Amino acid sequence: MKKKPIVIKTVLLLVVFHVAFISTSIASSNKEAKLSYEHFFDAKTHWCETMVINCSDFRFAAASQELINDLLGFKGDYDYFAIPGSIRNMLDSNTRKLVLDTFGISVRLHHVKRVVLILHEDCMGYGGSKSFDNRTEEHDSIVKDLKKARRLMRFRFNHLKVYLFYGKVHYKNNERVYSFEQIL
Repeated sequence: MKKKPIVIKTVLLLVVFHVAFISTSIASSNKEAKLSYEHFFDAKTHWCETMVINCSDFRFAAASQELINDLLGFKGDYDYFAIPGSIRNMLDSNTRKLVLDTFGISVRLHHVKRVVLILHEDCMGYGGSKSFDNRTEEHDSIVKDLKKARRLMRFRFNHLKVYLFYGKVHYKNNERVYSFEQIL
């Protein structure tokens, strides 16, 4: 499947922006060039208020986008991170700092005020549904991890509102039907 041209243009625009900025910085300084984002803040007229952290599982991609864009109403106003297993690396003490620092860039540069964390059943980051004795155990385990991730996000970025969603799929007339449970 081809990527949408707007995605490609966005990536190219960011690359061009960074290359042009670095070139300008190097040309204007005889000493060692340092990256500065000051002009970015001065020129910015709209900040991104939401950061979405989702699993990269293709099976839930369209349904997750529908949740974010249509049901939650964040279309065009969020940073999107798609990571296999969604929050698993944030909960792992070996990778936590890297993951939270990466999210911190988005929080700081885009003035993020809320985070949406999405995980789903049969997530391969957890070994899939077969790694659990039953659906209730799977649900409870993943919900517990979502709540841990919320505590970590609030501890690191205490101003953020953090919303949790657990995705499920069932079949009706041989078609997949997706639903998301908000975890309080």
